[in-house]
Amino acid sequence: MHQEMTREAAEEILELPRRYTRDDLKHAHTEIARKYHPDAATQSHLDPQEAQRVMVEANKANAVLKELFVDDPDRLVERVGLSFDGMGIAGGYAGVNWRAGAHAASTGDDDPWSFAEDWGAEPAPEEVPRSVRSVLLGPVVLRLVFIALLALYWWHTFPLLGHNLNRYLPEGGWTLYDVFVLVAGMAYPTYFLVYELLSGYLSGLVREVINGVVSWVTRNYVDLRSHTARYGCALYKLLREQVYAVLLAPLVLWLASMCEMVSNPVGKAIFLLAAVVLGIDTLAACVHGGYINTWTTALAERVEARYLLLRAQLLRRCGKWNGGA
Repeated sequence: MHQEMTREAAEEILELPRRYTRDDLKHAHTEIARKYHPDAATQSHLDPQEAQRVMVEANKANAVLKELFVDDPDRLVERVGLSFDGMGIAGGYAGVNWRAGAHAASTGDDDPWSFAEDWGAEPAPEEVPRSVRSVLLGPVVLRLVFIALLALYWWHTFPLLGHNLNRYLPEGGWTLYDVFVLVAGMAYPTYFLVYELLSGYLSGLVREVINGVVSWVTRNYVDLRSHTARYGCALYKLLREQVYAVLLAPLVLWLASMCEMVSNPVGKAIFLLAAVVLGIDTLAACVHGGYINTWTTALAERVEARYLLLRAQLLRRCGKWNGGA
């Protein structure tokens, strides 16, 4: 009888991040299937037996880990037996031993993961009274302000609106730079307005910074999140959940336009090479691949690690965690 696959082994096979959701699990399994499914393996000239073995292991791993989300589809799971060092993101945090519960930022033996083990945990580890300040610095008002400002910017810049069109029409013939200005004018204001409407992460980042600074200076804790939100840093989510293909495409046009504008042959070659490389990475970003996605994911993990350390320090300073500092 074959031994049943362990959760730790399943997470290793699918190469899941340190903390993952059901969508992350689906994405990891799909990426393996795209490469090692019999049809894909044949087209890629992979060894059929090896491809079959990988797919069998991936399917087993997926079946094991799917069970974690049966009761709570929105759960955020932390990988088993994996330290920060194991993910290569502990650089700069010497002396951190998360799983043992000891870290350089703490004056005791408490683990900052104790309040962030499950982002959906209720109740919150600290209870903050409602006040005028907490409402003004809260998620709803600030998000509405951001949406209003972004909508106003969109209204004054979107090229296809009649009152803006003349500003984007070139006096002579069209150049690549003119196309870049037009595409950037359409893409960026629209993207960030829609992104804030759907996620609220832009205003969330500003809220966390403002509330964190106010809490640190006054030693009177203002919650960094809404009371119904999951735990997590808005900057982490910003880095992980961007549609990088949309953000990179105008930059490819700008680099290409520089080839027209620069007269120096060496400069032309540099801009052309940069445009080609970024263009390939933009195409890869369409399927969640490429260097940009890899780098931002690694950066997001570092950001979250630093966020948890700073949050632990802030709770202690404000007397909201184990009696404070």
